[in-house]
Amino acid sequence: MTLQFSTDRLTIRPAEDRDVIWGADLMFSAGPGLFSYVFASTPDKAQEILRQAFREPSHAFSYEFAQVLEVDDRLAGIVLGYPSEVKRRAEANVQGIMAHILPLHRVPRILGNLADLSRIKQDISADTYFLLSLCIAPEFQGGGLGTALLQDTEFGAQELGCKRMALDLAYTNDRARQLFERLGYQVTCSKTSQRFANMTDAGGLHRLEKALG
Repeated sequence: MTLQFSTDRLTIRPAEDRDVIWGADLMFSAGPGLFSYVFASTPDKAQEILRQAFREPSHAFSYEFAQVLEVDDRLAGIVLGYPSEVKRRAEANVQGIMAHILPLHRVPRILGNLADLSRIKQDISADTYFLLSLCIAPEFQGGGLGTALLQDTEFGAQELGCKRMALDLAYTNDRARQLFERLGYQVTCSKTSQRFANMTDAGGLHRLEKALG
């Protein structure tokens, strides 16, 4: 899709504390069923958990690993991702963050869902950059900003020495799949579990990958 905004109107910068509520809410809106599953909570509670988690550093859902896209200083999109080794460390820290922000009796349910999710999600190779989330605000969709933000992320991944991109998409997210496939991504595997299918609206997860360079 052709970018409908001149590049001098666009700014891509690291996410900051002031972006927490907006950024977390935009990411949540892209997959409320998935986040409700991950956090073993109702949608309203899961959204609040994501807000709390997003402001904490050094874990898989942290603003620390996010970039924000602005159009004329207006918040327009967000992307969150990391290279393989950073992903491994960040995911290992999720349990500690959950124990920090939630009552201890809720943590085992979350860990159970995360364990099930880990059986669905595929590992990535050491030279791969993993894209956890890429979202464009509804009022800016259809203007090529998703493509621009993704291409900027790919460029940044190459600068970090990554040779591949990888991401997971819900079976039901046809619109995003069309975007990624148009930009050279291919489905390398698809996987689900009975628990995951019953508790989310995603059906399962497609792994999409693309070679860089």
